[in-house]
Amino acid sequence: MVQICCLVCAWTLLCLFVGSICRVSREGFVYVKRLHQIPCSRCAFFTKEYCLKCTVHPLTALSEEAIHCRDFEPIS
Repeated sequence: MVQICCLVCAWTLLCLFVGSICRVSREGFVYVKRLHQIPCSRCAFFTKEYCLKCTVHPLTALSEEAIHCRDFEPIS
């Protein structure tokens, strides 16, 4: 009886562990996909400098707020 209880507990913990790994992987994939929508590196105003990343919007450059930047101008 004790062996069956331990077996059920072990399988339950294993299933919970695998489920949490799948959930975290899915959330990470969605987050990385969203970060790839940031257009700053393809913008003409992007300076590639640490102190001043963007000459138009220096505070929001390379952040999620920059995804729908109104001043985005592609590098020609």
